[in-house]
Amino acid sequence: MAEKNKKEELKKGSLKIHSENIFPIIKKWLYSEHDIFVRELVSNAVDAMSKRRAIDDDLDEKELRIEIKIDKKARRIDFIDYGIGMDATEVKKYINQIAFSGAEEFIEKFKDKQSNIIGHFGLGFYSAFMVAEKVTIDTLSYKKNAKPTFWECDGSTEYAMGEGKRDQVGTTVSIHLNKDNDEYLEESKLRDILERFCNFMPFPIKLEENEINIQEALWLRQPSEVTDEEYKEFYKKFFHEFEEPLFWIHLNVDYPFNLKGILYFPKLRNDLDVNRGQVKLYCNNVFVADNLKEFIPEFLLLLRGGIDVPDIPLNVSRSFLQHDKQVSKISKYIVKKVSDHFKSLFKDDRKKYEELWKDMNHFVKVGLLTNEDFFEQLKDLVIYKTSEERWVTLAEYKENNLKDINFTKPIGDEKEENKNYRYFYSPGENSQVTYLKMMKEMGAEVIFTDSPLDTHLFQRFEMSTPFTGFARIDSELLDDVVDSEQAEIVDADNKTEAERVKDIFDKALDNKQITVEPKHLKSDDIPSLVVLNEHMRRFQEMSMLMPGSKTDLLANHTLVVNIGNPTVKKIMKLNGLGKDDDVKLLCGYLHQLALIEQKRFDGDELRKFLDNANRVLRML
Repeated sequence: MAEKNKKEELKKGSLKIHSENIFPIIKKWLYSEHDIFVRELVSNAVDAMSKRRAIDDDLDEKELRIEIKIDKKARRIDFIDYGIGMDATEVKKYINQIAFSGAEEFIEKFKDKQSNIIGHFGLGFYSAFMVAEKVTIDTLSYKKNAKPTFWECDGSTEYAMGEGKRDQVGTTVSIHLNKDNDEYLEESKLRDILERFCNFMPFPIKLEENEINIQEALWLRQPSEVTDEEYKEFYKKFFHEFEEPLFWIHLNVDYPFNLKGILYFPKLRNDLDVNRGQVKLYCNNVFVADNLKEFIPEFLLLLRGGIDVPDIPLNVSRSFLQHDKQVSKISKYIVKKVSDHFKSLFKDDRKKYEELWKDMNHFVKVGLLTNEDFFEQLKDLVIYKTSEERWVTLAEYKENNLKDINFTKPIGDEKEENKNYRYFYSPGENSQVTYLKMMKEMGAEVIFTDSPLDTHLFQRFEMSTPFTGFARIDSELLDDVVDSEQAEIVDADNKTEAERVKDIFDKALDNKQITVEPKHLKSDDIPSLVVLNEHMRRFQEMSMLMPGSKTDLLANHTLVVNIGNPTVKKIMKLNGLGKDDDVKLLCGYLHQLALIEQKRFDGDELRKFLDNANRVLRML
C-alpha cells in the first residue's frame, strides 16, 4: 500500500527526445559492450566524489567510497556513492535534459556507422538501459537543507520524479535488470568487470562489502620512489599471481609524448601460449583495452603490465592506432626501452643474464623474429649453451671454433672471403649422442637449441649476415671426422671397398630413397649414421606445418656406412660367402640403429627392430 501511495506521489514527465524510443537503438548497437555500463556508473560516482572533495569543507574523506550491492531476489544492482549528490533541479538538468538529449544527438549523428558510443560525451549514465528494464535514482545534494530526490524510468520516453529516501549525501543508482542480463547478478561477473575497468579508480570500491580495487597505479609514481617489494606485491595483486616476476621495466616519459607504465617479465620458458601475457592499456587510469598489438608490439604481449597514455581516446579504434604517428613513436619507444634493459643486464651482470635466459629466451626470440628494430638491437645478445658447458653468443662461438677445426665451407669459389662459416647445433645434449661424441672427440663445440623458434631464428641470422650458415650435426660430416688418408683396397673386379660396400647395402636395403655413402671414419666404433641435408630438412619441417601435410622427414636421407667398422667388415665377408639372408639382416639392422637417433619408432617399427635384434643375437 505504501509503495502504491509513493508511486501516486511521483510526478510524471516526458524526456525531451523524439517520439521514437532511443533505448532499443542503444541496446541493439551496444549489444557486445554491455559490461561498460559498470564502468560508466562507477566513473560517474568517482566524478561526483571528486567534486565533493573539492568543494565540501566539512567532508571527512574517509566517507568517500563506492558500494555495489546485489539483490538477486529483486534482480537489482545498487551503485551507491557519497559524492556531491543532486537536488531536483539538477536531476532535471543532468538526467532529463543533457544526458538523453546527448544520447539522441549522438545516435542521429552516427546512426549509419558501426561505433561504440559509450564515452564520447562523458554521459554514460544512459548505458544502464542496455541491461535494465528500469533504472532508479535516489540522491541527496550536499547543499544545506537539500531534500532527497527520486527518479525512475523504464526505458520509455516517460519518467517519474518525487521525493527520495536517501539520508546521506550522495547518490544511489539502482539497475533493475531485464531477463536477458541476469548474469550481472553474479558477484564473480561484477568482480571481473570492476577489476578490468575500475582497478585504479581513486576511491575504494566495495562489492558486497569487500574492497576490490587497487586504487594506486604504481606506474604513476617515479621509479626512484618504488621499492622492489612494492613492484612484486603490485604484480601479484594486479594479476592474481603467486609467482614473482623475473624482472620489470618501469616506463616514464613526458616528452615528446606522455606515457607511463610497467612491463613485467613472467617465466615463459618455451610456452607458446601468448594468452599468459596481458598488457593493459589505460587512459588516465581508466581501462581502454587488453593486448592492442597496433599500439604495443606483438611480441611484448607475451609480457604482463599496464601502460597509461592520457592522450588517446577511451574508445580508441584500431584504425586510429594504425594511422596515428604518435602511436608509432610510442611503440618504437617501448621497444627501445626493453632493448636497453637487456643490453644493460648483459653488460653489467652476464651471470644473471645467463641465469635468466632459460626463462626469457622465448620472449627475446619472438621479438627478434617479429620486430625489425628489436632484431637490430639484440641480435648480438642471443646466447646458447654448448657442449662445453658454457653460454656463448654467436660471435664468441665463432671465436672459440676457428682454431684447429675447419668450420668453413666454400660457396661459389675458394676465396677465403666467400667461405660460409658454419655454426653446428643439436636439439639437445641427450639426443644425437653419436654425432655429439664425434664432435667432442675432434674438439668441436656444439650449440644446443632450447626453443622451437631456433630454426626460424637461424634462417633470420643467415639472411642478415652474409656467408653465415647453421648446420645440425647430423646434416654433414666434417672433414676432420673422415680418414681421408686411408688407402683404398681394390679387388679382383677392380672395385674399391667403398664401391663394394655401396653395392652390398644398396641391394640389401632395396630403397631408392636412401643414398648409401661409404666412408672411412677416424673412429671405427661407429657402424653407420643417417645424414639429412640441412636445407631439405628445414623445408620439410616447414611443410609439416601446412594443413593436411603428411611429410616424412626421413623419406629421403643419406646412410653413411663406416668401411672400417668391424660389423661392416663382417657384412662384406658374409657377402663374399654368399650368405645373402644374413647380409640383408645386418644391413637392415645397422640402418635401424642409425635411425634410432633420428626418430621415435612407432609400434610396427619397434616390433621389426626388436625382431631383428633377436635374430642378430642368435647369430653370435
